[in-house]
Amino acid sequence: MGPQVRVGLALGGGFARGIAHIGVLQALNANSIPVDLVAGTSAGSLVGAMYCAGLDPWLLERVVEQLNWRSLVRLKLRRDGLLDAAGLERFILGNVGDLQFGDLKTPFTATATDLMTGREVLLNSGRVSTAVRASCAFPGIFLPVRVGMHTLVDGGLVHPVPAAVVRAMGAEMVIGVELNKPGATSRSPRNLLHIMLQSLALVQRPQVETALRDADVVIQPDLSNYGVIELERVDDMVRAGREAAEAAMPAIRAALDRIPRERRDTPDPE
Repeated sequence: MGPQVRVGLALGGGFARGIAHIGVLQALNANSIPVDLVAGTSAGSLVGAMYCAGLDPWLLERVVEQLNWRSLVRLKLRRDGLLDAAGLERFILGNVGDLQFGDLKTPFTATATDLMTGREVLLNSGRVSTAVRASCAFPGIFLPVRVGMHTLVDGGLVHPVPAAVVRAMGAEMVIGVELNKPGATSRSPRNLLHIMLQSLALVQRPQVETALRDADVVIQPDLSNYGVIELERVDDMVRAGREAAEAAMPAIRAALDRIPRERRDTPDPE
């Protein structure tokens, strides 16, 4: 039997909809699908970091039930943002500790965007909690995060689903999870943040489709009936993620079977 296929998981952004990533992880775990590498954008970086720190996905569901916006953000009427998300760092520190990337049990990269240049910044060293906060810093709403020479905002501006990132980390088979697929039951935006996120999702649709081409299997839970700032429906969103991942299991297993054959069929370089 040949070496195990290295599986990479690319977790896209979606604010509160990121809770559905937990259900995807539960389904992968229950079906003994290995996750060797993880890249996360925005909400995907939060779930990905805590999973890579070693939290069991069922425990992670219980942990996320503690989340509420009052503990996560504080109003800051500044020119560069309205909300300070320092509470997001406190949440991570309280549940997994003040970890460096080298402390993680599974290799992980968080994506962010340099506000000055518009270029990607891949965060895979230093403090995990700071990297996640930067990856989640939606511009105009959350304060940018300074890391080294960079002023960083939400990674979803460049990598809405970081499939190419986890491929570059060494994944042979990439599972991409996308949370903002429009559906027939999509609800009308009810506040400024929802309007901004919905507008970005519409503009980014072509970029999302391009990003997903780097994935071997795409999981798209139907979250059209869940608001982007709803933190109260954890069980329902986790279930939606789990069901979507279960539906993708035949495709995942087919990809895992195909790659060893491709290895055998590829001639060795001379």
